[in-house]
Amino acid sequence: MKQEELRTLTLFNTVENTPTINQRQLAQKLDVSLGLANTYFQRVLKKGWIRAKQVEPRRWLYFLTPKGALEKSRLSLSYLHRTLESFRELKKRGDKQLRILYEKGFKGVHLCGENDLIEILSFCFSSYEIELHSVIPEIDLLENQGNHSEIQLPKLKPKEIILIATLDNQKKLIEIINKKGFQEGIHWSLFF
Repeated sequence: MKQEELRTLTLFNTVENTPTINQRQLAQKLDVSLGLANTYFQRVLKKGWIRAKQVEPRRWLYFLTPKGALEKSRLSLSYLHRTLESFRELKKRGDKQLRILYEKGFKGVHLCGENDLIEILSFCFSSYEIELHSVIPEIDLLENQGNHSEIQLPKLKPKEIILIATLDNQKKLIEIINKKGFQEGIHWSLFF
């Protein structure tokens, strides 16, 4: 989904949930400048997706039109479709990664990484004789990266490995785990 479509969907949801929203609040919600929020708002008004009604001086009430509700449905379905595609692709990659770890003889995995990716990978374990032993949230490691004595990693038993599952902070997590004496391929592996 394009950034503009996502902002339009956010605009629709915001107007539905807060019909009295002003453009400054909308700009904050969309995480754009006030001028850009005004541009988005003018565009959806011109397309007839949103109507505005003045309720008192300098106060407006906004609502989705039937045409806007239809466009919101289209954008929501597109967003859902892309999300499901991403889920399927990440699960496929997770299945492949666990198969490789299983073939190397690993029987237990400690997942380390971002919450959404860890949730997706947790679905993969039922297909293999590998047990998910723990989840190490990346935020815990990143918040304590300056104080390595505060970082708690599991004591690995034979045939266990840490799977680093993040898309954004791979280098930082690898550095933290390496500083704790863990070695790639023996103690940890990177989700690919």
